[in-house]
Amino acid sequence: MGRIYVETYGCWLAKADAEILRQRLGYEQVSNVDEADVILVYTCAVREDGEVRQLARIRELVKLGKELIVAGCLARLRPYTIKSLAPHAKLIYPSEIEGGKERSMKTLPKYERGLIYTVPLQVGCLGNCTFCATKYTRGGAGYVKSADPDDVVRHIKEAVAKGAREIYLTGQDVITYGFDAGWRGGWTLPDLLDRILKEVEGEYRVRIGMSEPWIFEKFVDQLLDIIKRDHRVYRYFHLPVQSGSDKVLVAMGRKYTVEEYRGLIRRIRRELGDNVFIATDIIVGFPGETEEDFQETVKLVEELQFDKIHVARFSPRPFTEAAVMPRQVPDAEKKRRSKILSEVAMRIAHLRNGAQVGKRDVVLIDEVDHGLVVGRASDYRQVVVKRGAGDGLLGEFVNVRIAAASPVYLYGEIL
Repeated sequence: MGRIYVETYGCWLAKADAEILRQRLGYEQVSNVDEADVILVYTCAVREDGEVRQLARIRELVKLGKELIVAGCLARLRPYTIKSLAPHAKLIYPSEIEGGKERSMKTLPKYERGLIYTVPLQVGCLGNCTFCATKYTRGGAGYVKSADPDDVVRHIKEAVAKGAREIYLTGQDVITYGFDAGWRGGWTLPDLLDRILKEVEGEYRVRIGMSEPWIFEKFVDQLLDIIKRDHRVYRYFHLPVQSGSDKVLVAMGRKYTVEEYRGLIRRIRRELGDNVFIATDIIVGFPGETEEDFQETVKLVEELQFDKIHVARFSPRPFTEAAVMPRQVPDAEKKRRSKILSEVAMRIAHLRNGAQVGKRDVVLIDEVDHGLVVGRASDYRQVVVKRGAGDGLLGEFVNVRIAAASPVYLYGEIL
């Protein structure tokens, strides 16, 4: 068996796909590139700055003279550019990771090790955002392909039995799971989640991945009912808003208004109270975004008090409508807006985390990071429980009292 070194860029779906591809190729994974016979780079095409970094890395890896495989979204978006840098590299598109020309979703990654098991539930998206290149690399604008619920439950059951403690349900837009099956019984995200919790015994946590708000709204009541009655689901939601301006949302091709999004967040908080973590994505400097539009976004952030915001400067991507729109915002202005919004986001995150001080929670210890022993609270917040080695705590559930907070971490005392 040959040895393979894997570098993955981008989302959790990319991580799951890279693992499926490695397992299909049959190589033993190594953690050092010098020990590898083959190098696999699984790429992401979402942002221009990320593309630049990945291409530079491919240029470095070519110099090692080893067999190189470049897979993922950037391989599909920039095949000629990659081939010019690495003429002998093998390119594998996202649709080909299962070995055929189209993605069937019949192959899920086999659990091998670690506390986290990532399950790709679906690919594709029902949206048609004007800034998105992923709809060209993975499928979108109405294309959805979902994994069979029997396969999903079987793989999760096996993973938990072998030591997995966190199950990440991931995809391009997780809430669209089962759309290709007509959202019939058993083929919706709430149905699947309910089945996992009933059939997979043990103490573990489930995290629901990114979902588009306009579809999430259709299933939110069912999901909230499940979350309220079963502590094994993180009280965590990743719901991208992208802008606080209705005018910008229309230009982006988003399928909701600011008021509809506001109503969704209020509904979640009304049902779950303060014990909930809401993450969102915001693009600043979208073509045509005025200072007034930007201030509407800042106002929405101040109002809704997100727990985490991924702030991104607009990045024109190939083949997208937004790349050729008039009234492109200058880079310096995008940088200014990004700095302002990031500072607001960090201040609010600190306030939200500070509200947890004094509370008690059950925390799953899932990593030792730069000398910090870190776990996840019931709403997926990161909790530092001690400094130093893990001392056998990894994978354990511990009772903690929150003693302090920063914008990123809570700091807890083990009871």
